[in-house]
Amino acid sequence: MMDYQNAAQTFDLESTAKQMLSGSLDALNACYECCDRHADGDKIALYWQGKDGRKEQYTFRELKEWSSQFANFLKSQGVKVGDRISGLLPRTPELIVTIFAAWRIGAVYQPLFTAFGPKAIEHRIQLAQSKLVVTDMGNRSKLDEIENCPAIMTVADAQGTPLKAGDFNFWNEVKQQSDQCDLVMRSIQNPFLLMFTSGTTGPAKPLEVPLKALIAFGRYMQDAIGLTEEDSFWNIADPGWAYGLYYAITGPLFLGHATLFYEGGFSTDSLCQIVKDYKVNNLAGAPTAYRMMMAADPAQMAPLKGQFRVVSSAGEPLNPEVIRWFKQVLDAPIYDHYGQTEVGMVVCNHHGLEHEIHAGSAGFQQVSQVRAIALLLSMNKVKNCRQIHREF
Repeated sequence: MMDYQNAAQTFDLESTAKQMLSGSLDALNACYECCDRHADGDKIALYWQGKDGRKEQYTFRELKEWSSQFANFLKSQGVKVGDRISGLLPRTPELIVTIFAAWRIGAVYQPLFTAFGPKAIEHRIQLAQSKLVVTDMGNRSKLDEIENCPAIMTVADAQGTPLKAGDFNFWNEVKQQSDQCDLVMRSIQNPFLLMFTSGTTGPAKPLEVPLKALIAFGRYMQDAIGLTEEDSFWNIADPGWAYGLYYAITGPLFLGHATLFYEGGFSTDSLCQIVKDYKVNNLAGAPTAYRMMMAADPAQMAPLKGQFRVVSSAGEPLNPEVIRWFKQVLDAPIYDHYGQTEVGMVVCNHHGLEHEIHAGSAGFQQVSQVRAIALLLSMNKVKNCRQIHREF
């Protein structure tokens, strides 16, 4: 395992870009980096389990084909480079196809959390000036009240429920298109995601994520998550938010590693079943889920002992009780990671780099061109902990 200090001191953006990207800093495409370059053969990109227990798996080659077809549909509707495509979808294959299709033609993907109400959705798609909203039957009604709603594409359900008048049928439209679609190359400074962040006051504000974030996402997966080729990885975070979109979809697929989707909500029952069936040994999520595991019947958790090689936590502080429980009950190291929608993960206890670990601490700054410093109220840099005690 590489030493953290060595990794941090030797990091260089240009050399790291050459190692991690197939494109260059001046010409790259997120769909190619996360899908097409891994599409030779039958390499699995997605393991999927539906709410009804149905299981499927999808290859990079299939995602390349379907995203090319969807991209051609987008072009037929006049979608251009830089236009925004919104996704109001649960964890389904169609979500990844939508994201990749937008990226393929240089458009920007904008996520919508499926638990949002109509007003929160309206605020985001209007500020984004979205050209299309892709949704499913379970969320379609939330768009009925949207003022000046853009075109809607709906994934039909298995029961064949009629779509609303004017909606595009996802798979009907996709299957009509050619599976050949040229990639649009972009600069590393160009956006590929449009996120919304609450800030400190007022309504949520739009935030463009540039393509150079791919490098940071990939390094986080390698350095902090500690992802290896042999791992069975599951990030339980919702892709309607940054941690799920960045590190359950973009990060692992960028590295050519399969990701895992469970369409249903989190429960300890579903956790135990999925971990067992998919032999998950690398787990990521929020402390809320981990506290649910602590509160579960000990007999239910007992079979998970020794199952996890590494566990990562993000989204809120990881309290010491959870850390101790994972070590004592599950025999698993769980590390705290800190980040923001605006910059991704910035301070982590790294599974993939060697450094001291202090329970309850946020860890060390990410090595990929992130500089984290502590400032006093005077905006001067903190020199030692005694300064903090004096000022606060």
